[in-house]
Amino acid sequence: MYNARGTSVTVKFAIADENPIFRRGLYAIIVDQLATNLSLHSLSFTLAGEADATSALVEMLAQETPDILLLGYNLRTSQGPHPACGMDGLALLKWITRQYPLLKVIMVSPYSNPQLIRTALKAGAHGYITRNVSEKRLIQALVTVAGGEMYIERSTMNAFFQSGKQSADELSPREMDVLRLLCRGLPLVAIARQMHLSIKTVSAHKLRAMEKLHVASDCHLYCLLTTTRMFDIAI
Repeated sequence: MYNARGTSVTVKFAIADENPIFRRGLYAIIVDQLATNLSLHSLSFTLAGEADATSALVEMLAQETPDILLLGYNLRTSQGPHPACGMDGLALLKWITRQYPLLKVIMVSPYSNPQLIRTALKAGAHGYITRNVSEKRLIQALVTVAGGEMYIERSTMNAFFQSGKQSADELSPREMDVLRLLCRGLPLVAIARQMHLSIKTVSAHKLRAMEKLHVASDCHLYCLLTTTRMFDIAI
């Protein structure tokens, strides 16, 4: 990537994921690909920082805003004075894109559900890749987003476009976060505490989601989520 004068541009990126091995793996792949791929020699990517929890991410962004953030969907929440420390998933994504509008976020998620991808893009993500992304696709995502375009993995592209147009029955980001935390095995009280909402509000989000998914009981809800693999189910 070049600027108007034809000289190479350095792109600063950061990685936010609770798994240190995964963070190191992403960084090692990026360094290796930049060193061996001749077509990428004109690009310069440098690691601006890492974060293993939301509190560390908030602190890092306050000190220096990178050009691209690889954001783990299930980044560990943590205690801290800032409200964003208790956020994760789509709520954290929306906060980041509001506070740092020039920051390009690539969501790194274990889920390939088309509706979740669409919701993440609407929330401000510039890219969406799964945790089992190939080395080639990872670099392609970085280069594409650095160039100002959006990126979705080819493996999820067909399902994304075949899922149909957005309808009034599509789950809201809040409803999806409630369902994801339910799948983790959290009770409504814990979900309310983590999302900084009242139990009544969380319950309302759950009921609206069930109505949109056309399920009448918790058992039917878990069966549906297990079948569609929208989220991991805690056993």
